[in-house]
Amino acid sequence: MNVSSAMVRPGIVFGVAALVLNEGATDENAREVIAAAVDSGAVALDTARAYARVDDDGVGERLAAEGRRLRPGMPIITKAGHYRAGPSAWSSDGTAERMRADAARSVELLGGPLDLLLLHRADRADDLEDSVRTLAALRDEGVARAIGLSNASVEVIDRALAVAPIDAVQNRLGLGVDPFTEYHHCLDAGIDFFAYAPFGGPRASPLATRVPKVWMLAAARGVSVHRLALAAVLDALPGLWPVIGSTRVESVRDAMVASTEEVDDELRQAFVDDLASRGVPVPNS
Repeated sequence: MNVSSAMVRPGIVFGVAALVLNEGATDENAREVIAAAVDSGAVALDTARAYARVDDDGVGERLAAEGRRLRPGMPIITKAGHYRAGPSAWSSDGTAERMRADAARSVELLGGPLDLLLLHRADRADDLEDSVRTLAALRDEGVARAIGLSNASVEVIDRALAVAPIDAVQNRLGLGVDPFTEYHHCLDAGIDFFAYAPFGGPRASPLATRVPKVWMLAAARGVSVHRLALAAVLDALPGLWPVIGSTRVESVRDAMVASTEEVDDELRQAFVDDLASRGVPVPNS
């Protein structure tokens, strides 16, 4: 199953991680922001078993399930094999027993078969092949409609493909921060790629300094550089789904406008030039 067959392109996925894990996060704010994302056109919600609190292992998936009730049928991505072990501690366990237990809990919280189930920390799997075999079995059994990896190198992706077909990969891919190696590998293999932290995350330099030509256009047009950069991503990078994690209603509404923002040749060239200055080739540019 190709994940994008269940969604409408172009589109932006909304991730709930920061709404659960950030210091001071509240369910009230999370519900407001998720509702704004759904209302503004997010094509899917992204969550995980690890997006939990010490006293509530299901909060991240429960919030995503509540969000889907606002638009029944909206796909939800979740992840297994990584879990909260303490106030500031997480552990990884990709064994068949853990993967099956996580999947069963996700089905309980999300209310049915999983749209897309990922091995959350593929980079930490002790026996990747066994983890992938378990994912494939869960897909065959109808527990998950599609399966894939998160935080996976090219080597890990190829090892997984030697065991079973996978539908998607979700990796961090910050503009001007991370290499596009895994994205290009997935594009060539026909695997959907979900790019989390497209703006680089809280520790990255400001986006404007990493895509300066897009920033100048955004300033001239009176829109945010984040919105214009997302619009350019959706236009220029086929098979790539940005996963954003805004924590404010205003920010998520602004970002979601990128799906309908006009992308002209001036913006396309500015984006290509900005990526080229970072050594990143753009498909068919």
